[in-house]
Amino acid sequence: MKWGEHIGDHDFLRNADGRPSQLQRDHGKLVITLATTGNINTRENNPDLPCSPREMADDMHECIKLGVSVLHIHSRNELLKPTMRVDKFRETCRLVKERDPDVILQISTGGRAPLDGVDVGTWRMDPLNLLPEMGSYTPGSVNLGPIVYQNDAKLTRDMAIKYQELGIKPQIEVFDTNMISNAQNLVKQGLLTPPLEYGFVMGAPNAQECSPRQLGHLQSMLMPGDTWTAIGVGKFEMPLAYMAIAAGGHVRVGLEDNNKLPDGRVATNYELVKHVVDMAKMMGREIATPAEAREILSMDPAKIDRIVPQLDPAMDLRDLVTDYHPYKDLEPIGGWSLEMRPTASHPEHPDYAPKEVAVAR
Repeated sequence: MKWGEHIGDHDFLRNADGRPSQLQRDHGKLVITLATTGNINTRENNPDLPCSPREMADDMHECIKLGVSVLHIHSRNELLKPTMRVDKFRETCRLVKERDPDVILQISTGGRAPLDGVDVGTWRMDPLNLLPEMGSYTPGSVNLGPIVYQNDAKLTRDMAIKYQELGIKPQIEVFDTNMISNAQNLVKQGLLTPPLEYGFVMGAPNAQECSPRQLGHLQSMLMPGDTWTAIGVGKFEMPLAYMAIAAGGHVRVGLEDNNKLPDGRVATNYELVKHVVDMAKMMGREIATPAEAREILSMDPAKIDRIVPQLDPAMDLRDLVTDYHPYKDLEPIGGWSLEMRPTASHPEHPDYAPKEVAVAR
């Protein structure tokens, strides 16, 4: 099986004379990103939500056949809750690279999965030590529904330095316009390298609206050479995807952002990707291969396999994490798996029972 084999090579809209469509000539090929799981969605809401590294890698593989070039990766623990455990990210990436070595891995640093006693910065940034080609980066805080997605000035600066030092391409997640301004200020300080790739997150509760006027405003703030990807939340996922296809952007889809197809049925990741590919065919924008996506997003193709040594079981997990405390009650699964599993004394073990603390009387 190979990338894009389910696309259909000759189905894209073309002019009567056989030339590519006007959209294709104006904007070039479309990069599709898959966000399989995220932090918020649950199996109760969608039984097809992939949660384990194997489930995610299998789901991603099928979507890569449809034309996905970039994988936005989150992780879940044994209780199916969000986690930033490096062993989970590591195993997902290993399984992907086994079958789909050319795809672009984009690790999320936005895990809203705080851990008591662990510095939030190192906890969220440690998965970048795997040296993926890309990672997500949010340079500012925002209200999301009832919570605050907190990215204070120190964290955003530290994270920008981490991306710069490791040579990883960040995707700047933009929940409102000040995040573009913040990113441009970091460029002036030498902490981000242009051209930048932005992810326009639109329609999230209490954040920026999803509308043509807001999309136009965001586009107007970009610098020459910058690229952008549409990330519509919930019911806005597909309308924003259509706008991006028409306006020269790129598209992210997946169960992280939206659970339903346009007709209201509960979706799978495969169905969401297929819908975007079908719309791109009708509108006349061809789908970018992983190699073409690297060129479009101004990425260095020589970095495609930098992650591979970190996926070797011979590399000790201790060499990849800043603070080993979250892993001390985990044990190796064994074999070629890079996952750890919680022992009975770890809070993520299904049968974990906290010890009672004796109170002096």
